[in-house]
Amino acid sequence: MSAPLSSADRLLYEAVLSLDGALMRLDVMLGRVALLPAERVQALLSSRFAPDMFTFAQQVRSAVDFALRMALPLCGHEVPVPPSASNDLSDLRGRIATARSALDLPDAAFAGAAERHFSERAGFADLDLDASDFVLRFGLPNFWFHLTTAYALMRAAGVDVGKADIDGLHDYPPGFSF
Repeated sequence: MSAPLSSADRLLYEAVLSLDGALMRLDVMLGRVALLPAERVQALLSSRFAPDMFTFAQQVRSAVDFALRMALPLCGHEVPVPPSASNDLSDLRGRIATARSALDLPDAAFAGAAERHFSERAGFADLDLDASDFVLRFGLPNFWFHLTTAYALMRAAGVDVGKADIDGLHDYPPGFSF
């Protein structure tokens, strides 16, 4: 039996657990996208809010990649090289399933995570971060940025998604609007 995690390691483990739930809900949202006519799905996959922003498909891939880029190094694991990009809904859903499987880590894998240091690139900036900053200032903000942008593109395309699909907690009656 392994020793219990320190409170700092436990917090990092819980942060990674939250990613799995968010990816599960993202997959549910993509299931709703799959119900759209094929031409609307294709339009959504290549949609973007501005010419210099990622497409919807790139936003989803980036959210999935950030989940892995954050979680696996905390456990001392290498982040796998992502497969070649395709602009296909089934590919995106497959990536989510693969990532969720990779995130199925025992809490013991996070022993000592809070003591690790990380070197990352953020755009053109080279970063050297302790575990707390790696998660709270780099990993989680980037994950949620890409996931929320994908969500907003779905909303803009008329996909039936709402706030509960992001956090899994909110509940609104059918037809509710602010």
